[in-house]
Amino acid sequence: PSQSREARRSVDDAVAAAIQEYDTNQLLPYREYNRIRKEIADDVVNRSLEEAEDTSTGHDRPAPRELELNDDDRAFVTTAVAQRVQESLDAPAKPPRFAKFERVVCNIGGEYGWAPGAIQALMEEDPEDATGPKLPYVVKIDPPVGRMISVPRDEHKICRAEVCFGQMSEDDLGFSLRCKPRRAEKSRGFTLGDRVACAVEDADGTGEFTVWAAGTVSNVDYDVENDATELGLKWNWTGGAGVMPYRVLLDMCDGGSAPAPAQQQQSHSSFSRPRPRSRHVFVHRDVHWLLRGLDLQPAGPRQSADGSRDLKRLLKRRRNVAEWELIDHKTRKTRIEQVGEDDDDDDAGSDEQ
Repeated sequence: PSQSREARRSVDDAVAAAIQEYDTNQLLPYREYNRIRKEIADDVVNRSLEEAEDTSTGHDRPAPRELELNDDDRAFVTTAVAQRVQESLDAPAKPPRFAKFERVVCNIGGEYGWAPGAIQALMEEDPEDATGPKLPYVVKIDPPVGRMISVPRDEHKICRAEVCFGQMSEDDLGFSLRCKPRRAEKSRGFTLGDRVACAVEDADGTGEFTVWAAGTVSNVDYDVENDATELGLKWNWTGGAGVMPYRVLLDMCDGGSAPAPAQQQQSHSSFSRPRPRSRHVFVHRDVHWLLRGLDLQPAGPRQSADGSRDLKRLLKRRRNVAEWELIDHKTRKTRIEQVGEDDDDDDAGSDEQ
């Protein structure tokens, strides 16, 4: 088995080198790079199995030849890499995952690592390479960094949604601490036992998009210092820095909160070793785009791959044939309004965030 792993690793390395040679400017998104590398490496292994079957006498199970790349294999890899990389680069560009003014967390490196901010512009020209691919986002990072940055690629490992972290892995507590405002918010809109909808990453294991997940407030003003200590996460705890407005216990099978398959139960952060996925999430800010009353916000998509959004503060929706319901997710107040003669379903919604 160890020899097989080494052989497979050598095939992976050969395919990766061919991709790097063809895509010299590294335009291929990381997700596409991984997909192409795996697919072509699998093809090389399958070629080996097919050759073994062709030479088998039929009495014994055929064994694949040693995975030492020969000239035919190298030619196959070169051709397959060129074709698939070019197909990927020529494919229509996917729309940005995030919209202007949406909140994200960016990997800025250095002493801060990940830092929260708000998107200020989309698809901007790169000032250092006007002929190159456009920058998907320009983000204003919150203090103490307090500066504008360019996001080079629209990838989860570089830029991810600011949500209630802790669902994908307990290690995501580090993101909660980085996103928590330095100035404490005193007011609380929810109490122990309230049913709520939390903004969390989707449950497909990629975290590319977000959902509203149903849950119950299990703690108010929850201090995460002990949790962080168990994870080996160091932080400056003075001034109540570890106190989160809420900790929420998610329902098991609602709005994207069901446990992921075992192969997807891994950390998406870089703070500690992977740990089992937690049903609890930490709400680091008491704001409507992170936490809403479940009576007004049903579980379901929040930011979707098709570009649909459910993030608005003010919402106008049909209550019945004769009435509109106007919802303010910030104040959690509603108002009923009669449907007018000129009203139609296109009047629903609001542009206010």
